[in-house]
Amino acid sequence: MNHPAGVTRDLVPAAVALLQKGIRLERLFGPEHGVDGSGQAGEAPEMAADPLTGLPAHSLYEKKPDELAALIAQVDTLLVDLQDVGLRYYTFVSTLVQVLGAARQKGVRVVVLDRPNPLGFAVSGPILQPAYRSFVGMLELPLRHGLTLGECARYVDPGVEVIPCDPQAAFGPEALPWVPPSPNLPSLESVWLYTGVALVEASAASEGRGTALPFGLVGAPGLDAARLARRLNALGLPGVRFRPTFFTPYFSKHQGQRCAGVQVHRVGPPADLLAVGLALLGALAEQGVAINPGWLQKLLGIPFTPDLLEPEQAQAHSGRWAAEARAYAQAQLQTCWLYPRHNLAV
Repeated sequence: MNHPAGVTRDLVPAAVALLQKGIRLERLFGPEHGVDGSGQAGEAPEMAADPLTGLPAHSLYEKKPDELAALIAQVDTLLVDLQDVGLRYYTFVSTLVQVLGAARQKGVRVVVLDRPNPLGFAVSGPILQPAYRSFVGMLELPLRHGLTLGECARYVDPGVEVIPCDPQAAFGPEALPWVPPSPNLPSLESVWLYTGVALVEASAASEGRGTALPFGLVGAPGLDAARLARRLNALGLPGVRFRPTFFTPYFSKHQGQRCAGVQVHRVGPPADLLAVGLALLGALAEQGVAINPGWLQKLLGIPFTPDLLEPEQAQAHSGRWAAEARAYAQAQLQTCWLYPRHNLAV
């Protein structure tokens, strides 16, 4: 199971590298966005064959259990090489959970080729409550869970085989090159922003999809951009500033429409962006933007309460969640850790 971010340090696609080593591969499977990574959010294009290797290719994204089991049964060993981003609502872990279940059913060996978590080991956000399980949150983990994909696999199946990575390997020009795991996470900055700004998906506002700054731009037609920026900057959220801006998405929400809103700028060390996401939702709601409480519940993994949309409460919520997440990780997640932790705080 692979995608474009599954490459060697020299940017050789994993499947190509394995074939060059004489390893026999039967077929390729892909998560959301597809084997070739060309699908947008919620898409996984099917293709007859992978263009780089000629191998048969299949999407495993949101397959029904019987379909998934039938596809998995075509191999005796499944290698999983996916670049996750360390957030519960990113769907690669959900697909992995389903794959592990199908593999157990069919007696297929699974080996996870681990990769670093670009957000590191820090944990924050609410812990998913079982009543709010969905495809954007299957495991009872903090929203920012601080695990690698291999550790997530061990959380589900402690006996799964994991080939460890160097968890401290930094992404960047002089370290590991960043290859987008999905079209709207083109940079490490976008991953950092996605941590909190993804909550805007639970509103009628654009979260910047369809622009050059996904999760860096937030807005909708008819908003007062200057007022929105003033409201958000007055909250004094650490590590970020907001600038009034205007943009036109080329796809996704408000396609082809001029939107007014804000650009989220990092101005200090990485902070807990969940406070930013909540503050954005609250400030947008004050200007009449519709909020979808049901979708927000799924993203957060907890019940919706009106105080989640009070901008002044955003830091209090995120601070409480972060403390709970650290305690939970120490008590419940150590058995799946593959790498030592020295600090779980954001």
